[in-house]
Amino acid sequence: MTQLDKKELPFVSLPKMWIYLYPYLQRTELSVNDVRKFLQQPAPERGKKTLYMHVPFCDTICTFCPFVRSTNYQDKLQPYVDALIKELKAIASTPRIQGVALDAIFVGGGTPSVLSPDQIHQIGETIHRHFKLKPGFEWTFEVEAKSATEDKLRAMAENGVNRISFGVQTFNPKFRKLFNLTASHDEIKRTRELAGKYFKGFNMDLLYQLPGQTVDEIHEDLQHAVELNTTSIDAYPLDYTITSKGFLQQIKKDRIPKPPNAHEKVEQQEAVTHFLVEHGYKQEFIYTFIRQDAEHRRFVFGETLYGHYEDECIGAGLSAFSYQAGMAYRNFDTVEQYIRAVETNGLSVDVANEYHAREKGLIYFPKRMVIDIEDIDRLELDAHYYELLDQFEEKGLIVREGNQIRLTREGQPWYMNMMVEMLPDRTRNLHERIASTLNERADFTFDEELIMFT
Repeated sequence: MTQLDKKELPFVSLPKMWIYLYPYLQRTELSVNDVRKFLQQPAPERGKKTLYMHVPFCDTICTFCPFVRSTNYQDKLQPYVDALIKELKAIASTPRIQGVALDAIFVGGGTPSVLSPDQIHQIGETIHRHFKLKPGFEWTFEVEAKSATEDKLRAMAENGVNRISFGVQTFNPKFRKLFNLTASHDEIKRTRELAGKYFKGFNMDLLYQLPGQTVDEIHEDLQHAVELNTTSIDAYPLDYTITSKGFLQQIKKDRIPKPPNAHEKVEQQEAVTHFLVEHGYKQEFIYTFIRQDAEHRRFVFGETLYGHYEDECIGAGLSAFSYQAGMAYRNFDTVEQYIRAVETNGLSVDVANEYHAREKGLIYFPKRMVIDIEDIDRLELDAHYYELLDQFEEKGLIVREGNQIRLTREGQPWYMNMMVEMLPDRTRNLHERIASTLNERADFTFDEELIMFT
């Protein structure tokens, strides 16, 4: 049991769903022409500016993965790269992007390391020729251990990539088989060794709260990760509501153990945080732990994605999201639609919304764990937000330290509750509808009640 057993709990249940990008996008009458017109306007001077590129191809599919990806990509890869480069040039030619320098770039997927060294060079040359980069910019490339060959990592480094992230998820053979994770331990170790040779930052992704997983098994995974000595570890709880339908059906049919209950989720999150902090990693975000002797001790793209209204991320590639001050939009989510749209319009916008969610930085604050009070005050938000902060402080979830508000150790297990509590009514209603729909798709009940604590 944790210390939380000894006092009144701040919430009686955990949210049904807690992984989301804010604000939600909904279909409107806005089109690619509205986005193009918007991109003629200058960006706000305040805030970081980042670029996301999506590569939607994988060699194998993890059984729990719901994201847009394909294994039959050999004939599609170069046409996709050609379209991506065309879209990047179109984005870079707009006054909004010409007027800024990028703080960070992130290439995600899918599995971007399926790209060949030549394709990596093509993308890198496009970035350096058409975009401005700030001194000390961060460029992250996601890779997978099997496809992260040395010639590819060398090509990344030659083009300015200075941080890679590789998804291990778990070292446990039982769970690796369950999730169809096919890289060997030797391949994972080789990737870590190559990462240290070519990059200042190298991050490892781990998942926990796996079906039937014990705290001891989590500790074993974390011990393996610590021994590999990556500069950072992202430890994510598995959100079952957004896993694949086939994976959920196996749980329903008792072929896979049920997800952990709310008590176990809180206990496991506490175990992860305690273990990594005790082993020399500082918790920078709720999921992100960075080794304090590492040369690269930031995750700038994450600071932007979960940052303030003026922190802008523009997306390129299939299904990529863009969040800019005044407009949010998402690209088409099939390869054929994406390429056809880029060939026709230069851009590939499918859904676009006006975007004036000035409270974004406050809503994401529990995930970032710290926020400047002046950043809240300058937004001129409704008094309701200040009342919520007072309530969180009374419950011991946050503390005011000088000019900052920080999430407390006691508040960390409830970060997702706080994020949902701070959603505006219009968005919270939509959030609840989406969460209910995803829970119905699972066709069994997730146990999120915390009454066993009281």
